[in-house]
Amino acid sequence: MKFLLIGYGYWGRNIARTLKEIGINDFIIYDEDKNQLKEAKKLYDFEIYNCVDEAIKHSDAVIIATPPKTHYFLAKKALLANKHIFVEKPFTLNLDEAYELIELAEKKNLKYMVDHVFLYSEPVKFIKQNIDSLGEIVYINSRRINLGLFQYTTDVIWDLAVHDLSIIDYLVGLEIKKVSVFKRKYKDFKNEALANIDLELNSGITISIQVSWLSPLKVREMIIGGSKKTIVYDDVISDKIKIYDAGVILNPSENEKYDYLVKYHYGDIEVPTLPNNMSLTNALNHFIDCIKNNKEPLTDKKSIIPVLKALEIISKV
Repeated sequence: MKFLLIGYGYWGRNIARTLKEIGINDFIIYDEDKNQLKEAKKLYDFEIYNCVDEAIKHSDAVIIATPPKTHYFLAKKALLANKHIFVEKPFTLNLDEAYELIELAEKKNLKYMVDHVFLYSEPVKFIKQNIDSLGEIVYINSRRINLGLFQYTTDVIWDLAVHDLSIIDYLVGLEIKKVSVFKRKYKDFKNEALANIDLELNSGITISIQVSWLSPLKVREMIIGGSKKTIVYDDVISDKIKIYDAGVILNPSENEKYDYLVKYHYGDIEVPTLPNNMSLTNALNHFIDCIKNNKEPLTDKKSIIPVLKALEIISKV
């Protein structure tokens, strides 16, 4: 099976390196920027094609790591040429394009998946497996902030919040009842650079997401609060998961002045040991396994559609 990687920018470089690490040495790299191809040639041995159609023709599966506005166009080219596709997030920039690509892929019995990469991370996999131990989920708070990288083809919500939304959908679903959004541009840059997103889900869970390209600190933190326990997931430290045996207890009060007596429970902190597997490694191995063994990818339409729906709802506020 021969892979084609379209796009050798920041994330494309990570993908190329990961392909080699997992033992995939026979892959093509295509980029319209000839300087990028020269850089790629220093590390990898591959044939250069003059146009993307020729590169697609000589592959079995296509990995798209280009700016979001090109995803639909390139994914459709690949599917029409009967190639499986792995698309960097977001899958497309609107639902209509996503539905079209999904219908085309399924009609041709081709595998397609979006790189909602954190769903393949060991911490998120752990949370998914243990979320029932938290009791009733009350809230999820998330911060994903850093200095840059400013995107010219999309805003900070589609660039960063897409990660949080994909994780939240995977854990508890994304049926949105109410939404409130504060977002701002930075000076004359055309796209919003920071946003605070508040959601209420039909389940009653409240969501708060903060994203920014303007922070001098890199923060990747999610707090999932349940009626029994709370999980803090911090992706930038070594102990990425901490489980707090803590919660708020409401008991009927004997005093007529108060409806409830509020008590606070503080217990132990558990730090689980997680496998040391990289998210992108897991994602690419999963893609290959789905192709070879005719399995449904975790991040096919089950993840693509609810996340894009949420992004469209948030963007219209």
